[in-house]
Amino acid sequence: MKRVVRRSVLCMHVAGAGLLLPSAASAGDFFFDDIPIVLTASRMAQSPLDAPAAVTVIDREMIAASGFTEIHDLLRLVPGFLVAQWAGGSPTVANHGLGDAYDGRIKVMIDGRTVTSPLRGNTNWRELPIRVDDVERIEVVRGPNGAAYGANAFQGVVNIITRAPSTEDGATLISRLGQNGFYDHGFRLSGASGGVVDWRLSGSRRAATTFRSFVRRDGAATPYEHLLIDTVNFSASSQLTAHDELRFQVGTTRGAYERGTPGSLTDPLREETQGSDYVHLMWTRSFDGDSDFTLQYFRQAEHVRPANFIVADLGGGKTRVLAVDFDVDTTRDDLELQYSTRLGAAWQAMIGAGVRQESARSPDLFNTSRTLYARHAQVFGSLTWQPIDWLKINAGGTFEQHDYSGEIFSPRLAVNLALSPQSSLRLSGGVAYRAPTLQQTDAEEVYRADGRIRSLGLLASQHLQPERVRYAEIGYVALLKDLGLNLDVRVFRESYQRYLDDRRCLSPIITPDGQVRRPPGDRAYCMANPPEGYVPFRQDKPQNAFEFLNSGSFVMDGAEFSVDWRRPGWGRVVLSQAFIEIEPGKGVLDRDIERSAPQAITSLLLMKELTYRWRASLGFYHNEAMYWLNDGDRVPSRDRVDLKLARSFGPARSDNEFAITAQSVGGRYPEFHEGRYRAEPQLFASLRVSW
Repeated sequence: MKRVVRRSVLCMHVAGAGLLLPSAASAGDFFFDDIPIVLTASRMAQSPLDAPAAVTVIDREMIAASGFTEIHDLLRLVPGFLVAQWAGGSPTVANHGLGDAYDGRIKVMIDGRTVTSPLRGNTNWRELPIRVDDVERIEVVRGPNGAAYGANAFQGVVNIITRAPSTEDGATLISRLGQNGFYDHGFRLSGASGGVVDWRLSGSRRAATTFRSFVRRDGAATPYEHLLIDTVNFSASSQLTAHDELRFQVGTTRGAYERGTPGSLTDPLREETQGSDYVHLMWTRSFDGDSDFTLQYFRQAEHVRPANFIVADLGGGKTRVLAVDFDVDTTRDDLELQYSTRLGAAWQAMIGAGVRQESARSPDLFNTSRTLYARHAQVFGSLTWQPIDWLKINAGGTFEQHDYSGEIFSPRLAVNLALSPQSSLRLSGGVAYRAPTLQQTDAEEVYRADGRIRSLGLLASQHLQPERVRYAEIGYVALLKDLGLNLDVRVFRESYQRYLDDRRCLSPIITPDGQVRRPPGDRAYCMANPPEGYVPFRQDKPQNAFEFLNSGSFVMDGAEFSVDWRRPGWGRVVLSQAFIEIEPGKGVLDRDIERSAPQAITSLLLMKELTYRWRASLGFYHNEAMYWLNDGDRVPSRDRVDLKLARSFGPARSDNEFAITAQSVGGRYPEFHEGRYRAEPQLFASLRVSW
């Protein structure tokens, strides 16, 4: 706690230094010709100076300069965010620690459409039906935001905002080609501007070897992964009347993965396929400059087709390979409406409601071939009062009814004090929840042989309550136009209760006469009533299984800041820093929770304008030692450096560019689990031509 306090003081010194910087006339008025607007903090367009939560914006210039070709990698630029890949599933993202293989504590949206999976609550980042080239900007709320988006906006919200079709016309071809079989080829076709309908069609095919197998000191090989992914996305909008706009989006992604461990009998090299499809409709009616109504519907479907075997625990240290149907199919249907208006000179209000149905089919996880459904409803709103020019008070919240977590209410109260026309202080606090997923509430993973249930896996053997966080923060934002400088500082405390986790447990002993007995000893016991037809391979010894539970409480203290400075003709510097400390409380089973947050996280993106239309950029990313939970493990303190050199060509306002990008110039580095995964460096050339 003392370290975080000292570092919080450092953050405040950074903020104060920004106020004391001398005038820089050379910066001119370019930086904030218009006041920047964010959409994600409260569901309403507002200045970061007025937002009730801390928001980071990754804009188009940062996206291009970073050299990243995957959307999840862009979140390395956000203060406190952690990104990792592993060879057994989708990349994972965490905010201030608590990260595992399935990033279920962050809500991810595309243009306001939720894309997290109904089964595990995670985001299948590579199967998102858009590419980096389709993204206009990413808004990231760097803390709990259940008041605006309900359950699972638990540690943050990522809203990926795509490029509007009306901003482009003509055609663009993009090609990236690099070492070790890496390529990423794509196109964008846009309708002529000024038509009745603005539209864009984009697509890509990409391939990469994300993990090469290596031999550990003990002689064991590590997992390998190679991917091939196709993506197509169509977006259209039409201004039906002076007040009505209709938007339509549809997209699909298909991915093939080669995964496994060379030479392994239990984890052999194999091909897995994954895919996702979506459709999104949105109608907006603008009544005047301060009032609008939005109605949207979207449907998302995902499927996974992995291999069909498992190594089952037979008890007594013995195993057996069993055939299992691992196919997964999920859907989400969501209907939502929202109305915002100004009630008077000092009052602004927003209210909305939504209903959602989620489904999941997984014969392996649920011990049934039928599809499971869950329905949810929510009502949300906020009210902002500005009694005097320098004070804004915002109260908001979301009330929800979940099939598998009951009724929950996520409130927030925020006070914004204008210190000057270009800076403000924010005080806010509230409560947010993470609801259990379909897997955590309904899992009954069983393995069959000879037509009988012989072994158990993941079990939803306990009644789970939603995970809860109570939070309080102090934030400072400055948009210093004359200096070309943007400062964002945040100090926070988050108190977590009913942490959702899983643990190893012992299955019951079934005697030859059918009696169910609890295993001897003090180890965790899975369930009193095993699945019907359960006949373990060994009836004298218990077998290992896993169960979900609410495991305990802890407190997270942190401080973070970002500095964004730019000067015409020179370039731009974006620096972010976060300090985190977790103090475990009662009932925490996994001691790695305390170590899941690196004490310091740094990112630096340097963009330098050169002569003859050349530009250079450098990205530096540092994490101190930390632990990824569950399927992950310790990773040591590590640094990553990326370089990009680009040159524009063609007409002055064209989008044409040739570039060379080197990612992780220092070579391979430990990722997610230091004993199993090494992130691969990459060197590639890219060419973008528009006409």
